[in-house]
Amino acid sequence: MVGRRTQLGLVAAGGAVVLALGVGLLRRATPPPPPPVVERPIRTVTALGRLEPVSALRTIAAPLSGAGQPTLQALLVDRGDAVQAGQLLALLDNQPQLEAAVAAARAEVNLARSRLAIARADAGSGEDGQRAKVRSLEAQRRTAATEAARYQSLFTSGAVSAEERDNRRLSLDTITASLQEARVLLARQQARSSAGDGGVDLDVEASRRVLEQAQANLQRAIAARDDNLIRAPIAGTVLQVFARAGEAPGAAGILQLGQTGRMQAVVEVYESDLPRVRRGQPVRITSPALTQPLQGRVEQIGAIVLRQNLINTDPSANTDNRVVEVRAPLTPESSRRAAGFTNLQVRVVIGP
Repeated sequence: MVGRRTQLGLVAAGGAVVLALGVGLLRRATPPPPPPVVERPIRTVTALGRLEPVSALRTIAAPLSGAGQPTLQALLVDRGDAVQAGQLLALLDNQPQLEAAVAAARAEVNLARSRLAIARADAGSGEDGQRAKVRSLEAQRRTAATEAARYQSLFTSGAVSAEERDNRRLSLDTITASLQEARVLLARQQARSSAGDGGVDLDVEASRRVLEQAQANLQRAIAARDDNLIRAPIAGTVLQVFARAGEAPGAAGILQLGQTGRMQAVVEVYESDLPRVRRGQPVRITSPALTQPLQGRVEQIGAIVLRQNLINTDPSANTDNRVVEVRAPLTPESSRRAAGFTNLQVRVVIGP
């Protein structure tokens, strides 16, 4: 009985040993679990953009002046022409009328200037002559008064008729009126003579004010004429022409101007990607129209969230995203190669 128990114990012990060995072999045969996968953070931002000059595009429109819509008389530049700031670009058909208004206003100035010169000349001379005229009229009046009194006496005695008496009275009244007018003119001449000593001659002052008004009218006419001239506000290149000679410029204006010597990419970055965009980050710009990528750096990050304007060709893409405009000027070499691709839609990779 004891021997059988001993055998059972040995069998159990052996089984335990075999089991332990089997478990150990099984553990050695099973490979260890793989290490956990750590996802790398996305360090770049990909978005759509467009190419345009750094100075932005300038649309040159016709001035809104006058009752009618002017038409182009002459277009002095064409697409692709380089222009300088202030260069004349186009003429409108109402330019001859404005030139005529300037000529008429200048003639009024010359006339007013001549009248002022005459008034000043009159103010400085003629007082002695007017005083002599007053003395002459005073003597004539004394004679006429004596004659009128004598004829009144003769009429009383019946020596002359009433008509002759009345003629002498009329002569006295006429000379008296002329004397009063001469005295008024003498007073005005004396006032003119005192103008140099601080007095004011009314004729000279009135002529001066007329001249000032004519000069103001001339300045307005010149300003209207010059404002009607279509000049380049900046130096750049004519990118598009919207109206030709004989046509009335529409809402699009006359032409579009841009400084293509310095180009930039205007990138529409999704608002969710904005935290990963920083100033100074490099950008890489590609497009099927470009033979090789363009390079640049982020310079300006917009502060307004806008609706997306550039449409992705992927039909599954969301076309109603909210974006922020990021501007990235191109390197000089890339600007040179992109000068002929204003408004080209491009794909832009920002970072890392």
